[in-house]
Amino acid sequence: MKLRTLAIIAALALPTLAVADDTTTKSSDKAAKLSASDTQVVAHLHHVNQVEIDLGKLAQKNGTAAVKSYGEMLVTDHQNADKELTAIAKRHGVSTIPSYKPDTDAAKQDQKDTDAQIARLKNEKGAAFDKDFLSLMVADHEKVIASVDATLAANGTDPDLQTWLKSVRPVLQRHADQARELQKSAQTSSIAPASPQKPTR
Repeated sequence: MKLRTLAIIAALALPTLAVADDTTTKSSDKAAKLSASDTQVVAHLHHVNQVEIDLGKLAQKNGTAAVKSYGEMLVTDHQNADKELTAIAKRHGVSTIPSYKPDTDAAKQDQKDTDAQIARLKNEKGAAFDKDFLSLMVADHEKVIASVDATLAANGTDPDLQTWLKSVRPVLQRHADQARELQKSAQTSSIAPASPQKPTR
C-alpha cells in the first residue's frame, strides 16, 4: 500500500515527468521482434501456463483439501505468469501467441502421454486423483524447468524474455517442490498405524 501511495503522489507532484515518461514508453514499445526460436519458446510456455491453469481448476474440484489449495496456487501463479509473458510478446511484435506445436518426436509423444494423463484425471476424485495429479505436477514442472534452463543457456535469447524466464523459474521450482511435499504427506497418511496388540498372559 505504501508503494502504491508513493507512486500516486509522485505522479500528481511531477506531471511533467509523466509526459516525458510517455515518450520513453512509446519508444520501448517498438522493441525488436522476437526470433523464430524465441517465439517457439513463448508459444510453449503460454501452452504450459494454460494447461496448468486448467489442471489447477480441476484440482480444486476433484482433489482433497491440501490439493485444492495447491490447485488454487497453480491457477494464480500461472495466470500471472501468462499475463507477463503475453505483455512481453506484444511488446516484441507478437500480438497473438501462436499455438504450440511439438517439433520433435519425443515432444510429440510427451504431449500424447500428458493428454492421456489429464483425461484420466478428469474421471478421478479424492486420494486417487491426488496421487496421479501430484505425480504429473512433479514430472511436468521438472520438464518445464529443464526447458527454461536450456533456453537460458542458449545464445541469442531476447533480454526481456531472458529476464522473465529467470523470474519464473523459482516459481516453477516451488510448484515442483510443493507437489513432492504433498506426495510425501499423502504417502504418510495412507500408512495406517498398526493397532496395538494386547499383551499375552
